[in-house]
Amino acid sequence: MNFFLAYRLRKASDTLSIEKKRDALQKDFEEFKSFSISEELKDYRDLEAYVLADRFKTNRKSIENKSYKKSTLFKDEKNFKRFQRSSKFKTYFRLKDSSELSTFELTKVSDEIKRYKELDALIHSAGFSKKTQSEEFNEFTKLKSSQLLKEFFKFEKSKSYKTYKALEGSNELNQYLQLEEKISSDEFQKEKAYLLDKKRFEKSEDYQKLQKYLQLKESDKYKKYFALATKNPFQELDKWELSFSDEFDSKPLQAEKWINKYFWGEELLNKGYNLQSELQCFTEGQNIDYSTSSVLLQARKETVKGLQWDPSMGFVPTEFDYSSAIISTGKSFRQKFGRFEAKIKLNNPNQVTHSFWMVSDQKLPHIDVFKSLEDGKLQIGNYWGNEKKLNKHQTKVKGVDLSKGYFIYCLEWTQNKLVWKINDVVVKTQSEGVPQDPMYLNFSMNITKEQPNVNACFEIDWVRCYQAKE
Repeated sequence: MNFFLAYRLRKASDTLSIEKKRDALQKDFEEFKSFSISEELKDYRDLEAYVLADRFKTNRKSIENKSYKKSTLFKDEKNFKRFQRSSKFKTYFRLKDSSELSTFELTKVSDEIKRYKELDALIHSAGFSKKTQSEEFNEFTKLKSSQLLKEFFKFEKSKSYKTYKALEGSNELNQYLQLEEKISSDEFQKEKAYLLDKKRFEKSEDYQKLQKYLQLKESDKYKKYFALATKNPFQELDKWELSFSDEFDSKPLQAEKWINKYFWGEELLNKGYNLQSELQCFTEGQNIDYSTSSVLLQARKETVKGLQWDPSMGFVPTEFDYSSAIISTGKSFRQKFGRFEAKIKLNNPNQVTHSFWMVSDQKLPHIDVFKSLEDGKLQIGNYWGNEKKLNKHQTKVKGVDLSKGYFIYCLEWTQNKLVWKINDVVVKTQSEGVPQDPMYLNFSMNITKEQPNVNACFEIDWVRCYQAKE
C-alpha cells in the first residue's frame, strides 16, 4: 500500500459527502433517463428540427424579403391610381352622378324630344310643304328654339359627354371597377398592411416557434440536460442495474433476504454453529439490534451455549464465553460477477474481526471485501484452490481511520478481474484467482483471542448489489 494511496483514502474519509455526491449523481441519472424518453423532450427535438431546417430559414427569408412595391398589389394599386388621374376617367366620374347627366337623361325620354324628333323627321321628308304644313313647321321652330332643347343638344355634342359615352360599358371601365373593388376589399388592405409591416416575421407562427425554442434552449432544465448529455458522467452508473439491496428501514431483518447463521447450519441443521477456531457463538438474532435506518451486529462478553464444528467429532455442544452475530444471503441471493457494496461503521475493531466476505457453496473460493485485524487495520484479499493447496492474495489497507465512522466498501467482480474500493478509491486490483461461481454475502464478527471484555458493534447502513447490464 503506497503513500499516495493512503493519502487518497484519508482525503476520501468524508463518507457523507461522497454519498451525497453519489445520491445527487444517481438522482441526476434517474431524471436524465426519464427526461430522455419524455414527450417533452420529443416535442423539443421536433421543434429544434423545425427551426433549424433549411425550409424554416428559406421561409423566414421569404417573409422578411417581401416588399409591397414588388407585389402584384402594388401594381394593381398603381394602375388604379393611373386610371383615377386620367382626364377621361375624371370626366366620366364627374358626369356619372351629376345633375347635367341626370337632366339630359330625363330630357332624352321626354315628350318634347319625342315630338321634336317626329317633327324633324316630317320636315326633312321629301313631301313636306311649309305652306300646307305651316303649323307643324312653326311648332318645330318653336321647339328647336326652346332653352331645354338647346341645352340638350349642346350637352349631347359636348366632348365630356362623348368621353362619358366612350367609357360607359367599356373594357377599360370594367377593369377600373374591378381594381376598385379589389383594392377596397378587406383582404387587399390586410395583405397590404402585412407587406408594409417591417416586423411581419415577428408576428408569424414561425417566429413564435423560434422564440419558444430559444426560451427552452436557454432554460436551466434544458441546459442541465444537454450539459449532462455532453459530459456523460453516468457511464459508470449506466453499466449496472440493481440486483439486490436492503436499506434496513424495516425491523426486524427481512427473513426473505437474510439468515442469522452460517448457510450450511441453516441448510443442514436449521441451527447455528461455529468453527473450531472461533471463540464466539453466533446467536439466533439476540445479538442483532436496529437503529433508525441501519442494522447493528453486536459482540459481547457473556456465556452462551451453542454448537461447534469439530472435524473429527462433528457438531459438539459447547459453552462459549462470547456472543456475536452473522447475517448472510446464502438462501436468498447469489450472483456471479457484478458490483457488491455496503456502507459500514465499525466499533472497537481491535476486539473482534469484523468481516464483509463472499463465498460459494464450498470454502473456496472466498473473498474478503474487507476484514478488520487485531491492530484495528483493514485487510482485503481473495482465496482460491483447495484444502491441499490454498492460494491467496492479501493486502493491508492503510489510510482508513475507522474512528471517522461510516465507509463504503465495494468489490467489483468481472470474469477476469477483482477490484476493491473504499469510498470509491481503488485500493486493490487482482486478476489471479478470480472466482467463476456465484457467491453470496456474509457480514460477521468473529472473536479469535481471549480477552477480559468485549463490546463491539458492526453497523450496516445499507447493502446494494448490481449486475452488469447486457
